[in-house]
Amino acid sequence: MEPLFWSIGIAATIYLAFNLRSKNKNKPEKSINPIAKISNKIAGFSTFGFWIFWTLGGSAWFGFSVLTGPLFFVQMAVIIVVFHLSFKMWKNKNLINNLRKDLERFDNKNFSSNIDNITNKEIKVLETPKQHRKMLLETLDKAEKTIVIFSGWLTDYSVNAEFRDKLKKCLERDVDIVIAWGYQKSGSVGSENKNKAEKSIKDLQEWTSLNKTKGVLEAFYFPNHSKILICDTKYAVMGSFNWLSNSGGSENEERSYIIYNKSFIEQELVEIMKNLHDPKKPLSRRQLLKNFVPFSRY
Repeated sequence: MEPLFWSIGIAATIYLAFNLRSKNKNKPEKSINPIAKISNKIAGFSTFGFWIFWTLGGSAWFGFSVLTGPLFFVQMAVIIVVFHLSFKMWKNKNLINNLRKDLERFDNKNFSSNIDNITNKEIKVLETPKQHRKMLLETLDKAEKTIVIFSGWLTDYSVNAEFRDKLKKCLERDVDIVIAWGYQKSGSVGSENKNKAEKSIKDLQEWTSLNKTKGVLEAFYFPNHSKILICDTKYAVMGSFNWLSNSGGSENEERSYIIYNKSFIEQELVEIMKNLHDPKKPLSRRQLLKNFVPFSRY
């Protein structure tokens, strides 16, 4: 029974190292020192390293016998598996904490009201402009039915030749696309770049009409600062990245969350459409898109 007790003890110490954290109840979460937030990670990795050292023969330094044979492999397996699971839980918990703190930035009632439901499903995070740009281009490659892109503003840096070519391929394979921008403070973006990008979108709309593409492209002004990317009902990406003005080459700190909760995504699509249509009159996906008024001030 002794090896079993050792395995339980090892598993418990690794798990607790990642999950125990002293909290000052008088301080809000945001005021906690950033160094304290990684203390569990340091403790978890240190505990993991210690037990690896112990199992590989370090136990002899403390007067204990060295494990050999099957018991050695069993204990190593316990250490590695528990470490992997505990570290994964730690990362997920921190991701959810960050997500909850970012709710105010999103200014999205649907998101805020469904946060508990959203966090019950898988969530991933994008943390660099390059990751965001790659996500946008991959979405254009693999979407099957619908793409929605909301951005504060747009420039020809983002609406470039690569973006336009991928957009055309989407439309040719019967993907409907909604592009929205129009943040009122977008005057800070160079007017020349903005005008070029808007002309590119208009040219694409004309191209869809001339080529009678299967998919529909609708673009409209929308006075808000939302930054949303939706691919079918597979995933929605929400955060700080301006999809239509940032080409991914900047060094700005960006953070967005990839949400895979299908029910939330469906609700979000309905909320978007409700801003432009009578919610009492149900419309098909293509009807909804065709009723957008291109380049009209909402």
